[in-house]
Amino acid sequence: MKVIRSSFIPVKGFTAINLFGIVFARRDCLPLTERILNHEAIHSRQINELLFVGFYTLYVLEWLVRLLYFRDSKKAYKAISFEKEAFENDSNTNYLNTRKQFAFLNYIK
Repeated sequence: MKVIRSSFIPVKGFTAINLFGIVFARRDCLPLTERILNHEAIHSRQINELLFVGFYTLYVLEWLVRLLYFRDSKKAYKAISFEKEAFENDSNTNYLNTRKQFAFLNYIK
């Protein structure tokens, strides 16, 4: 997984963001931990399953729905099914070896 150091991407408050399979990490947050790298690898798998456009479309739509429900952007972000899957499994370095395809669907509530 390619990691690019940046002062601008992601915005302050975030350590890393996965854009089209490339991880952008804030310079002040390097080096990235194994947990963060695994979190972003889970997102890479999700992105590949939904062919980029599908992932980002569903991600934004789900965030907007959650934002309307929670009225709080951070709570909305944490409630996105893609994020819930990644956060719940980022400490398991073997997760991607056992993960079933479209596993993020199990996190939609």
